[in-house]
Amino acid sequence: MRLTRKRFCSFLIALYCLFSLYAAYLVFFGRRSRVPTATSRGLRKGAAPARERRGREQSTLGSEEWNPWEEDEKNEQQHRVKTNLQILNKSTKGGKTDPHVQIWGKAAIGLYLWEHIFEGLLDPTDVTAQWREGKSIVGNTHYSFITGPSIVPGYFPTDVSNVVLVLNGREKAKISHATQWLFFAKTLKKTQKLQHLAVVLLGNEHCDNDWILQFLKRNGGLVELLFITYDSPWINNVDIFQWPLGVATWQPRETNESLKNYQDALLHSDLTLCPVGVNTECYRIYEACSYGSIPVVEDVMTAGRCGNSSVHHNAPLQLLKSRGAPFIFIKNWKELPAILEKEKTIVLKEKVQRRKELLQWYQQFKTELKTEFTDALESSFLMNNKR
Repeated sequence: MRLTRKRFCSFLIALYCLFSLYAAYLVFFGRRSRVPTATSRGLRKGAAPARERRGREQSTLGSEEWNPWEEDEKNEQQHRVKTNLQILNKSTKGGKTDPHVQIWGKAAIGLYLWEHIFEGLLDPTDVTAQWREGKSIVGNTHYSFITGPSIVPGYFPTDVSNVVLVLNGREKAKISHATQWLFFAKTLKKTQKLQHLAVVLLGNEHCDNDWILQFLKRNGGLVELLFITYDSPWINNVDIFQWPLGVATWQPRETNESLKNYQDALLHSDLTLCPVGVNTECYRIYEACSYGSIPVVEDVMTAGRCGNSSVHHNAPLQLLKSRGAPFIFIKNWKELPAILEKEKTIVLKEKVQRRKELLQWYQQFKTELKTEFTDALESSFLMNNKR
């Protein structure tokens, strides 16, 4: 029994020695025989950075060792090369990049352009902030909007070549301020920082806007496109376009309560009366549309130089009429009692449907204006813009 146990132990020791010798052979001779195959699979430029990311202890295995993440690294490398090629092709393709347009909002009508037409946001949301800005992309064009008291000539970054300047030209003091901005733009043009300029102008209510003629490109100036409010006789839809007056900017003296009361009145009114003022077009028309209340508009041409019956047969309110505005137009307020009597016969369902149709029309109106505005900019100077 003792002899059998002794032989069994000797057998185990001999077996252990043989296994150790075999293991040593694999380490010193077997590894060397696998070098060519492993090297062709493991020595890759893309693998080195990946091993460094996985830690120092793993890199000590040697470049010829099997890499369990090899396929992932290979895919990662291919993706990185493809991405770099795309970036390179984009940057070298004619030296072109996506065009950028910056809008300088130096009149309250700029807020209507950005917040209502572009449906853009502003940061910060506080309307009293010294500097507010927003960004939007239309097609391939990047638009940015800046406004606020801190935006003054010569004291803000001007690193864009395409600018839309929003100005107030309604009265003498505003015209003086607007002129300063146009001369500032002219200076930027001379230094080649500014290449193209368009203007959105809150025009005079009598359409007395001759002061801006000298700045138009057609007259040797730098303003390539002019978007102007009211029924100006200059409108040709080539380089001068009619622009909507839009909604009013709430003044600081107003309160949140007074604003809410006004909005509630519009929301709960089937009709909103819009009598003429200095001009037929007024803010109330667009504010009523925003809440689905049908504007009852006094369709009368006011005094001044607005309108041109030989060209704009629908004046006043050519811009709205040409797009089929679903308003109630009257020539005299003596027509109002008959309109109100008719309202009594309209059932609630029909009134709700009419409100929906007005909201849909107004949304389409703004969408069309945005498209026409951006298309005009693109066709005028973005297509061949030098970067």
